[in-house]
Amino acid sequence: MDEAWHSISYKEEPSGSEILVEARAETGSPWFSGHFPDDPILPGIALLSMVTDAITHHESEKGKKIRIAGIRRVRFRLPVRPDELLKISLSSSHQDGGLSYHFDVAVKGETACTGIIVAELLQKESESHD
Repeated sequence: MDEAWHSISYKEEPSGSEILVEARAETGSPWFSGHFPDDPILPGIALLSMVTDAITHHESEKGKKIRIAGIRRVRFRLPVRPDELLKISLSSSHQDGGLSYHFDVAVKGETACTGIIVAELLQKESESHD
């Protein structure tokens, strides 16, 4: 899955409830131009966007459509610089009719960000017209 400002790729076939992804925010990303011009750091909201993109893509590969319902216990621990390779690990579990994803974003082997994304499963297009 590629976006204009970042790239995401699966490095291993997901097994069970764990998903492993690599991502990179490109140097030319508009996120870096304003945050901060002389010392570019990827904003936290951009990191969360990468995580939610990985989750959405993973679920769509399984034929499921989801909606992000919440983000909890997010901790930003290290800055992320342009072109740094990020390793995102996601662990999913079912929770009250929805899904919960614990995530860890690592850069250079150290944790940059952790948290929980909560998602709701949506009806498939064919099911909503029955």
